[in-house]
Amino acid sequence: MKIAQVVSTYPPYHGGMGRVAFEYTERLRAHGNNVHVFTPQYRNGGDPTSPRLRGAGDPEYVHRVPSPLTAGNAGVVPSLFNRMKGFDVVHLHYPFFGGAEPVIIRKAIRDDQALVMTYHMDAVADGVRGAIFEAHRRLLFPWIVGRCDRILVSSKEYAQSSSLSRVHGALEKVEIHPFGIDLQRFSPGSEPELRAQLGITEAVPLIIFVGGLDTAHHFKGLPVLLKALETLSATKWHLLVIGDGDMQPTFQANVSAGAIKDRVTFLGNVTDEELPRWYRAADLHVFPSTERAEAFGLVALEAAASGIPSIASALPGVASVVLDGETGMLVPPNDATALAKAIELLLLRADVRERFGMAARKRAEADFAWGPIISKLEGTYRSLLATRTMRV
Repeated sequence: MKIAQVVSTYPPYHGGMGRVAFEYTERLRAHGNNVHVFTPQYRNGGDPTSPRLRGAGDPEYVHRVPSPLTAGNAGVVPSLFNRMKGFDVVHLHYPFFGGAEPVIIRKAIRDDQALVMTYHMDAVADGVRGAIFEAHRRLLFPWIVGRCDRILVSSKEYAQSSSLSRVHGALEKVEIHPFGIDLQRFSPGSEPELRAQLGITEAVPLIIFVGGLDTAHHFKGLPVLLKALETLSATKWHLLVIGDGDMQPTFQANVSAGAIKDRVTFLGNVTDEELPRWYRAADLHVFPSTERAEAFGLVALEAAASGIPSIASALPGVASVVLDGETGMLVPPNDATALAKAIELLLLRADVRERFGMAARKRAEADFAWGPIISKLEGTYRSLLATRTMRV
């Protein structure tokens, strides 16, 4: 099959949507499919906190398309209309403001290929951006959804509570396709060398937070976590923050001026090779996202595959990854008090951490291995192509 993956961001930019598109692309190609990626070529290559990153060293099948107008992770890419020519399947990763529209217009005018959408999340923002998102939901979103042949979502719960549920007929097109995890890359173990590098003994539980610290990922909840930890001064812990972005200097300045400045280490972005080691070095992962823009949680899967439990916000979708009282704990979003209580419990109960961590690894193996997930995705593509052949 010849497949186009259309996505607003792509590695080296750190973000879940681009990461999923990357995994789909590489794994589908390994199965013999001819897969190409189309993502905006933003104008700026120098700001490391911006999604406008050039893809130095991209393979020939990754196409960074010029965008005359950009805003955050949105980029108007009109040339996608013609670039989709010749593909059997177009797979649109949504939200992609400015990229979805030319793809859908092509579908409306020339229904000559299957169109699959992965609905990653509801776009959430305040102020002017929030008003724009709401206008898009009312005016354009139903039209976009109506043109898709199939809509993939990571969990049934998220689909039923998302903007999809307010579009007539949308849920009838939905298939559940959870995202996967590399069970060899992320695996249980210990990393005493990393602890020694930080000067942290085995007697001090290590908490890990992994997430973008840029404006686009404002909902990741690091301020809530820091507020919770400030109340746990009598308990042993050390926090590792992995990720960077334009908000990082503010976070670091606030920590440096507070009482926990010696108990928090900002590592910035780490390499793909280093990241699994930091999970293995940790005892506990905290995932305190504040808004429903967090629809799944790849970092929680990474932690689970590494054999450590997660404390996460009880958001639709996230609750399908972290099972409360089984593989971790769920707390209300934006509730620093509840988060502190959950953290304190797992800091003090190594036996519970171990039990949750073992269960998380087993569930990752049973439900989130990439092999079956990619096979199911190929099955969806083939079923659409077979239906189209029958119509012809």
